[in-house]
Amino acid sequence: MSNFSLALRSAQDVAVMTPAGYINDLGAKRLEQTSDQFLDEGLRKIIVNFANVQHINTLGLSIFTGIVQKTIDYDGTLCFTNLKKVHRDIFEMVGLIEHVRIFKEEKDALMFLIGKG
Repeated sequence: MSNFSLALRSAQDVAVMTPAGYINDLGAKRLEQTSDQFLDEGLRKIIVNFANVQHINTLGLSIFTGIVQKTIDYDGTLCFTNLKKVHRDIFEMVGLIEHVRIFKEEKDALMFLIGKG
């Protein structure tokens, strides 16, 4: 089951990644490579919108740890939006929630990050 896709866009100095489907190791690797590219290009504000994510497997989850760490290393801000309760609970259980900003909607994260200057 690999129905993963990834939509990308940027708004001002904010990068937005919208994954869809099943985040397994391959999908998460793609997210990681994309976030690395954004950070390397100087974009330090990243939003991951989980509205269309159905499942995240353990390998996918472990790669998110790397994304969070690299964002911290680059002194960036990582926001998660539109999390289903099950995904939020999992991120909380593994300790990622304390290193990211959580917003109900993408627009809320955009307003926060754009206001951050």
